[in-house]
Amino acid sequence: MRTFSSKRLAGLFGLALVAGIALTAVAYAAVTWGPSRSTFTWAHPATYITFNSFTDNPVWGDERFFIKARDVSAGTSTYTNSIKVSDNQELLVTTFFHNNADSSLNLTATGVRAKITLPSGSNSSAEARAEISADNANPTTVFSTMDFTSTSGQPFTLEYVPGSARLITNYVNTSLSDAVVGSGTAIGTSGADGKVQGCAQFSGYVTIRAKVKVTPIPPPTPPTPTPTPIPTTPVVGKSLPDTGPGSIAAIFAGVSALAGAGHYIVARRRG
Repeated sequence: MRTFSSKRLAGLFGLALVAGIALTAVAYAAVTWGPSRSTFTWAHPATYITFNSFTDNPVWGDERFFIKARDVSAGTSTYTNSIKVSDNQELLVTTFFHNNADSSLNLTATGVRAKITLPSGSNSSAEARAEISADNANPTTVFSTMDFTSTSGQPFTLEYVPGSARLITNYVNTSLSDAVVGSGTAIGTSGADGKVQGCAQFSGYVTIRAKVKVTPIPPPTPPTPTPTPIPTTPVVGKSLPDTGPGSIAAIFAGVSALAGAGHYIVARRRG
């Protein structure tokens, strides 16, 4: 079994410079990878086609964690798989792929595809997932996740920037179909032909850009105040005369009495 030579190592570091990738900061606590599979090292590569199973890649680190990101405008090229995000921040999300088969075996992976799933909905923390698959790899598909956390604690969305997907290897630096963030798309060492030879010099990156949009939290609706009843003030003053039936009879009785008395007085005067 042949190990990687210094020439191949230089080729891998050259690829890192093309992609703008430095040795990465890694936080393994929350992120995941799968499926469970055999692992390999730089000195002892695989004897069959398998992807992203080196635990000691000198540029990327543990290849099982193969999706990472960095701030596009930051003054550093260091990637991480657990990143704090803020409103309007633009991120460069990068997925690494590497056929771990020993170069002496001349094993070429075919039907190689990449798929990146960005988080949906609005949350204060979210997860992205990357998948690399090949028709003749063992396992057929490998996956890895990374975390995004809001610095303000407010919910946010992560929106893919259309047209930003790229395929970067030692042989090409070209645009890639937007389908990479949908159903997935073919990738390869020399282009999107689905072919990746075994050895680090044929490895590469799929990069996309994503914008962070913090979701404003509406202010709470104040409770509707309960109206205070307006007290009714009684009208102070003279009462209106009672005009009911009893009162009317009394008035007629009084008038009749006065008339009778007047008639009596006039009769006496005439007599």
